[in-house]
Amino acid sequence: MSNTTTAVFREPYAERNHPERIVTFGAFLRVAQTLETHGKLRYVRETGPAYGAARAEVADDSAKLEHTRLVEALNRGRKWARERFVRWLDPLLAADIAIAIVPSHDAFNTEWPLRTLAQALVTATPGRTDATGVLVRHTTIRRIVYGGPSTPELHRETIRLESPDLVAGHAVLLLDDIAKSGTSLRTCRDLLYESGATVVQAVALARVV
Repeated sequence: MSNTTTAVFREPYAERNHPERIVTFGAFLRVAQTLETHGKLRYVRETGPAYGAARAEVADDSAKLEHTRLVEALNRGRKWARERFVRWLDPLLAADIAIAIVPSHDAFNTEWPLRTLAQALVTATPGRTDATGVLVRHTTIRRIVYGGPSTPELHRETIRLESPDLVAGHAVLLLDDIAKSGTSLRTCRDLLYESGATVVQAVALARVV
């Protein structure tokens, strides 16, 4: 039976509803080195072809670095990081939505931290549907954020749909931890629409910068 929700984010946060694009909540820094100097977070970005010979630019960007560390902590299974994301995201999200996730690059990894976070968001507010098992990676690929290939064809060839009735007729939050090119999110969004979702909002906790 279809519900009546037509958006993923609650009315006070309706400006975040952009089904045609990917919504992100912060930056993920691929950095050469992190430093702590007098309690101030800094990072060093390589600006040349070889570290050591290259000119290093030191930038003070504690907000981006803090968000990177938060996402990394989540992906290491830290409970405090998951709970922080739940406290942050739960008030933004509508009640009667389904929550799906981009599957892990590893076909054998079925209980990774992103799924645990999504399931915590399902139980945080009554009425949400756990659709975290709808998109299933059946063949392992190289991790995209660290240089693995990412094409729509690759994702369609390595992901299958299970229990599509969990998203049919629903507004769906499609969650990923880190977006690089956004190809996996867009491909999974298309698969959910093909399964009958009424609206799919792709969200990444962080985007690679």
